[in-house]
Amino acid sequence: MYEKMNSEKLLVLKEELRDLAKSMRATDARVATKEMMEGPPSGDPTYVFPDARSVVAFAVPLGTDYIEDYLGKVTRMAFKRVLYEKYLLVGAIGDAIAGRIEQWGLRAESVAPNAIFRSNEEGSQGPSFLVPDFSHRYAAVASGLGTFGWSGNVLVEGYWSNVFLGSVITEADLPPDQPLDDPMCDGCKICTRVCPLEFIQAKEFQSVTLGERQYEYNAKGNHMRCGLACGGFNGRSRDGKWSSWSPLDYGFPETDEDILSQFGRALKDPAAELAIRATGYDLETGKRTKWVDVAEKRKKGILYRSYEDTYPTCNHCMMVCSGPREHRKALMHLLHSSGVVIRLEDGTEKVVKG
Repeated sequence: MYEKMNSEKLLVLKEELRDLAKSMRATDARVATKEMMEGPPSGDPTYVFPDARSVVAFAVPLGTDYIEDYLGKVTRMAFKRVLYEKYLLVGAIGDAIAGRIEQWGLRAESVAPNAIFRSNEEGSQGPSFLVPDFSHRYAAVASGLGTFGWSGNVLVEGYWSNVFLGSVITEADLPPDQPLDDPMCDGCKICTRVCPLEFIQAKEFQSVTLGERQYEYNAKGNHMRCGLACGGFNGRSRDGKWSSWSPLDYGFPETDEDILSQFGRALKDPAAELAIRATGYDLETGKRTKWVDVAEKRKKGILYRSYEDTYPTCNHCMMVCSGPREHRKALMHLLHSSGVVIRLEDGTEKVVKG
């Protein structure tokens, strides 16, 4: 049974958690109360942890030394290692924070960094609308860990949006931090120009209210458009001159119907095998049953995916937003001149000029 702890002890615990996170290479760890996140469904921590009172949000920087080779189509392998290891690090930090809270006699639960979505109307674990159990972005913004960029990603001081986010939900009444007043995004909107399937909108915006604060970022398209591109099922730009690392090209999906059709084609396309494995589909049944077994996924999510099944193809919006505006422009031009990836008959991939 929960017993209320005095404020001085809770402050000591909070500082312990911050020091612990930083010692494990997080940029910081900050706290938001349940009330500070009231608004959108995925901002409700009680969906994951019914007795939630506060959330500890933290960020792990991804580094930059692989970015030019990745966006310039030299190699994706360095980022494959980063993608795999940084997700595991987020999981380890979350588990460590939850464990420290529990050492104080309070309950806590770490939320997997990705690939955990709310059940659809039929009760299956399909990612029909890609709504997470809990939004790490909302926790990061509500706690003052960062601010929204135009892309909808969270910018963290000194690292821009090139970070992975994590959250730990707890029954502890940890003293909260305050949201940041000034957005870090300078409105360059370069993120809209590096998204191959134009999921990130250049003009339309949406607003979200967290607690008593309102925020704005791009309106986005159908979330499955991002799933198509970032999942590796189609990565060719509208003009056909550049692409993500995906070798698949089914034409530019103009409508939602096109998106669904292209997913259907990909699940039957031998050339999509790596993307199918990376997103957890069973190659024979077309159902999400491989590394996303429901019993495991409810706790592990992306942490259950092996290094072999890790298959980076996009992440452009995060990578490009990794430095000042001139840095972003240079990375955008590098991507746009990098060519397109095609798959040869023997299954190997080749970069050619679009």
